[in-house]
Amino acid sequence: MQTIVIVLIVVVIFIILMILGFMSWKKSAMRVMDDGEVMETTMGKIHFKLTGEGPVLFFMHGGPGGIDQGFLLESLVEEGYSLLVVSRPGYLKTPFVHLSYEEQVDQYVELLDKLAIDKVVVMGYSAGGPLALNFANKYPERTHALVMEAGVSTVFEPQSEASDSFWMKLFTSDRIQDFLSWITIIFTRIAFKMVFKSILRLETLLDKEGIKEFTALVSNDKERRRWLMKFLDTTLPMSVRKIGLKHDIELLTSIKKIPVDNINVKSLLVYSKEDNDAKWLNAEYLETNLKDFELLVTHGGHVMWIGEDMDKIKSKRIEFLKSINFEM
Repeated sequence: MQTIVIVLIVVVIFIILMILGFMSWKKSAMRVMDDGEVMETTMGKIHFKLTGEGPVLFFMHGGPGGIDQGFLLESLVEEGYSLLVVSRPGYLKTPFVHLSYEEQVDQYVELLDKLAIDKVVVMGYSAGGPLALNFANKYPERTHALVMEAGVSTVFEPQSEASDSFWMKLFTSDRIQDFLSWITIIFTRIAFKMVFKSILRLETLLDKEGIKEFTALVSNDKERRRWLMKFLDTTLPMSVRKIGLKHDIELLTSIKKIPVDNINVKSLLVYSKEDNDAKWLNAEYLETNLKDFELLVTHGGHVMWIGEDMDKIKSKRIEFLKSINFEM
């Protein structure tokens, strides 16, 4: 009897600690809702963040994401650039309104007008790719240059295995989605290699040996590990991103052709042939249709930013930005 009582006490204490831990994490994770500002536009409110001084880099985040995903380019603020990031409809503090890509870029131009920003470098990452292309094509007079890093540019091919993966179950679960988000963060800290391998199996076309080498590279490097943990933070909690992700998927899977014939500015394309999300056909489409571009082929699939070409990507970004004549 005494043993049963002790076990029950231990279980109760464990549950209490779990609840307290989850509540503390969620409170911290939700602080992103206090970041940035909200602007009223004719198409609804839009959540944005503008930092730095100098030429404006307009970052289009991936999915799921939000203004916090701008951390990918934070170092460029120190290089003398301003960074503008917006949360798309249904993400963070941008209320959900069913806006097409074309309507979203119209809203962006209204935002730029209200912020007194004339021209920007549009930067499309992953699911933000179609927004960057639509902006540059529809508003060439507001575009200094274009950067596409693993950005979707053409017909989107969903991964056949993605629908059955743990990650998709996490992103689409109801009620306990934030609890699962917290468990994911905890488990990643405890079993980093195992979690990162599961990400690579889903997001890359690397073979078994390639996954092993990539896992070792990231697991043994503090900067790369920190990047991944921070990236995961910008995709969670799902309760404030789920509607936006659903909208992203609807738009991505409806793409027939993204027009780029009006894009004449200098463009930087950064893609990986091992990418299982923004597949190589996205790079090929831009290679075939853009007039003035540089292509950097990288290693590592859809997490190439922490692969063996991490430093190469950073230096190429800066080199490209320095080549732009911002006086024009």
